[in-house]
Amino acid sequence: MVLPGKSGRQGNWLKTTIIIGISILGSLMISYLGVAKESIIMLFLLGVIFSTIVTSSSMWGMVTSVVSMMAMNFLFTEPRYTLVIYDSGDLVLLLFFLITAVVSGTITSRLQQQIEIAEKNERTTQVLYKIASGFIAITGERDILNRAKYFVDNYTGLKSQILILENGDDEVHHDLNYKEFPISGSDRTIGKMLVQVENEELDKQNEIIIQSIATQLGIALEGNRLYAEREQIRVAMEKERLRANLLRSVSHDLRTPLTALSGAGNLLAENFDVLRDDEKKKLATDISEEIGWLTNLVENILNMTRINNEQLLLKKEEEVIDDVVSEAVSRTKRILRDRNFTVTLPDEVVSAPMDGKLIVQVIVNLLENAVRHTSKDSLVSLDVEISGTDVEFTVSDTGEGIDEIIKDSLFDRFVTLEKGVTDGKRGIGLGLTICKAIVEAHGGEIHSERNLPKGSRFIFTIPLEED
Repeated sequence: MVLPGKSGRQGNWLKTTIIIGISILGSLMISYLGVAKESIIMLFLLGVIFSTIVTSSSMWGMVTSVVSMMAMNFLFTEPRYTLVIYDSGDLVLLLFFLITAVVSGTITSRLQQQIEIAEKNERTTQVLYKIASGFIAITGERDILNRAKYFVDNYTGLKSQILILENGDDEVHHDLNYKEFPISGSDRTIGKMLVQVENEELDKQNEIIIQSIATQLGIALEGNRLYAEREQIRVAMEKERLRANLLRSVSHDLRTPLTALSGAGNLLAENFDVLRDDEKKKLATDISEEIGWLTNLVENILNMTRINNEQLLLKKEEEVIDDVVSEAVSRTKRILRDRNFTVTLPDEVVSAPMDGKLIVQVIVNLLENAVRHTSKDSLVSLDVEISGTDVEFTVSDTGEGIDEIIKDSLFDRFVTLEKGVTDGKRGIGLGLTICKAIVEAHGGEIHSERNLPKGSRFIFTIPLEED
């Protein structure tokens, strides 16, 4: 059984012996060349310095100094091959050699220790930099904790456990062989890091590294908490903004048709006997149109509510395309009467699995959108054709086209061209958003494009077969 440190001492004995042997052999070789003993001393001095360097200890340098002095006395002072010194000059020379060798060895040892400390500090600095940069791009509490444990294991080789006080982990009983490092936030203690140590003492460098990991962990967890709070505030503000926009837009769009209904109704009631039949019919038609528009508005609001609550449930059945298109056209025929409206359907009867009521709503929204952005006598068309495994619906118009300002956000909520609420064009900016949600719920796609030479086209597809 080898005792701790014994193999290291044996290695240093061997290194020192080899260096001393080389110094003696080298001194004998150069002495035969007629080199004075004052110069031979320099060779032994180099041996002392090398011994200090290779053993990393000034003690072995001193051993080499003493042995080298005795070798100099034995081999190169009169009488030779004895340890007796007759010449006082040789005695002074050997004493100065011993002093110089000891001082040189000590200085060399200290310089080497300073170099080792500097290299260790450099490695520690590099590790601290990697730790600090390693927490920058990481998010999520679980990932942050895993990163901290990885750093402790990778850079110190020690096992760690992290306890977060908010999770009730402070009640966990841990082994006494764990050393605690607090994890602190900006104004509170977040938790603690427990690092398993075999001995009661922890290496200073490892302690610095672990303390840095605990500090960076606290900063990362605090930043993650603040980010989550900001996200909650942002979401709440966005919800409030959407709610305000919805209320503002609904209030505006309800006021306009209700005013028209009230005016037409009062006019019809108060002047029923004096109005001509064609005037009565005109008022009744206006009332019917406004009621139809209100019905569609309420339907859109209800659908948007279901989408927000993730409750847009499809009741798919095999629906004949002609019937769906006919229903949508019948609901919009009054608003289309001033447009050159055409419908193109497939030659054969085609059916597809869909929620007919919702697809009708999509077509109605697109047709109303086309009417809203075109003038009287403009061309509006609805074309249906089979495209591979999908049925493709296209609503085209010859209006002003899609403005570049809203082109990229066309299917977002509350997107309208007007900067404020005006009475020029009714619409709360929900129609296209609802269309997109309904089409994608059916497994289809919807997009817009320019209708050359003028206008815009909205195209959506529905799969012909259930996926």
